[in-house]
Amino acid sequence: MARLPLTTASYVARSLKASAQRCVNLYPEANPADAPAPVTFYGTPGTEVWSTLPGSGPVRCLYRASNGVLFAVQGMRLYRYDGLGSWIDLAGMATSTGPVNAADNGNSAVFVDGTLTAPTVNLGNYAVGAMSGDGWLGSAFVWFVDERLVFFQPGTQKYFWTGLLSLAIDPLDFASAEGMPDPIVSMIADHRELWFLGEETMEVYSSSGDATLPFVRYPAGFNHYGCEAKYSIAALDNTIYWLGKNKNGGRMVLRAQNYQPQAISTPAISEEFAKYDRVDDAIAWAYQQDGHPFYVLTFPSASKTWVYDVLTGQWHERAYRTAGNDLIRHRGNCAVFFGGENLVGDFEDGRIYRLDLDVYSDDGAPIARQKDFPHIVTEGRKQFFSRFTLDCEVAVGNPNDEDPQILLSWSDDGGNSWSNPIQMSLGRVGAYQTRARANRLGAARDRVWRVYTAAKAKVAFQGAFAEAAAGTS
Repeated sequence: MARLPLTTASYVARSLKASAQRCVNLYPEANPADAPAPVTFYGTPGTEVWSTLPGSGPVRCLYRASNGVLFAVQGMRLYRYDGLGSWIDLAGMATSTGPVNAADNGNSAVFVDGTLTAPTVNLGNYAVGAMSGDGWLGSAFVWFVDERLVFFQPGTQKYFWTGLLSLAIDPLDFASAEGMPDPIVSMIADHRELWFLGEETMEVYSSSGDATLPFVRYPAGFNHYGCEAKYSIAALDNTIYWLGKNKNGGRMVLRAQNYQPQAISTPAISEEFAKYDRVDDAIAWAYQQDGHPFYVLTFPSASKTWVYDVLTGQWHERAYRTAGNDLIRHRGNCAVFFGGENLVGDFEDGRIYRLDLDVYSDDGAPIARQKDFPHIVTEGRKQFFSRFTLDCEVAVGNPNDEDPQILLSWSDDGGNSWSNPIQMSLGRVGAYQTRARANRLGAARDRVWRVYTAAKAKVAFQGAFAEAAAGTS
């Protein structure tokens, strides 16, 4: 009886003959060296409603200010959480869709959406104002660096800044990121440095100490990689991540390492992204849970969500299963860590969810989880499979799913078509002798197994065991 290990998350190669491993709503975690299996695949967190905003439209921003207060933008309205379960309507935005970026200087917070309309909120008395004056040029991003709020004018190379701990902008307080002529597409502050990403290049600036020109380009911070989706940028695990491109091509996810972009998207991931008609609307958010830092990248037009696990260096899909059993993008549109919880805002309405590994549904809806195994090939000879046993945690039944089931199917043509599924039990509560097992499974020269479940129960896969007899041809 051969053990079939699971070590790779998602890797569907250009040729399915090479790899047909799809991984949906599951992520790998390395086990101790003396464990029976090297890796366990756990279910991604479920979602449970934490609060619901009172307006209409998607949640576009969740921002925890430096004073610990939570703000949110839903549709065209900006809200403040009162800490008791209610939301206070503060101001309006000029747009109703697309991400909103926010930052504060300890005194006031600013919310920007790429237009000239940018509400401000005093963090002492919560009085509402707006950015204004000749120095205000509109911006899609705002970041705080060394007592100044920094912005850039959309479609240009120009960035500008406020006075120290102020919202006032002198019309002469601006400069240009002009290492190359491409306009600034995106911006982020990390480790007290400003990263300006153009269409094909990037520049890093640090504080100069000069009141007239407070930011100067870091000599080693220029690079010929730009940004393909302005809202794909996120800070995580002491560096930044984004969907990048240069003059030679794009659709690759990059991570900064010592100011140098390093590709973290595999050839299979880049091949997947190449299928999408549009990627410039991609959005990203990041969070950390159980020691895993996750970079979450959603393509709204393609309705796909991909997640990079920094701890393992592997990718997996996240998806929401609709009432019609279609898999679409994850519901999270933006994220914040608040009150000890990882919170995400819904991309269609005002629901704010908490991500919880002990919740096994998406606000009551089943979560579809799928893992495809590597090819089983034995020198081109047929193998006759008598039994398949999934190596997994059992007895996971609970009041929401008393007898959770898992489906086994297989492909004998390299992952192009699949058999009808066979149902196996994951075990009622207390049924620790349960075996997720199927018998008399046919013959193949190239077998790929697939397990799928929408059970509202804990999921932990460590591989499988297959009993097979080799044929002579």
